[in-house]
Amino acid sequence: MDAATMQGVIQRLGVRGLIARRPDPKDRRRLIISLSNEGKKTISKLVEFAKDITNETLAPLSLSEKNTFLLLLAKVVELDTSEN
Repeated sequence: MDAATMQGVIQRLGVRGLIARRPDPKDRRRLIISLSNEGKKTISKLVEFAKDITNETLAPLSLSEKNTFLLLLAKVVELDTSEN
C-alpha cells in the first residue's frame, strides 16, 4: 500500500473510532497505531461472521472434500504470496 492510500485508510479507521493513535515515545516523528476497544469488538464480530460464511460455503461438501479443498486452497495461497 502506498503512503497516500495508507494515510486515507488510517484516517477513515480513526473517524470510525476503530483505531487509537499515539506518539512513539522513542521517536516523536512516528505514530503508533493500535486497535481501539471498538476496533477489537468489530474484529471479533467480523471473525464470527467470516466463520459463519465459511461454514455455509463448505456445507455442501463432505468432510473429505472439505479437507481436500482447504489443502488445495492453502497451496494456491502459498504460491500466490511467494510470487509477490
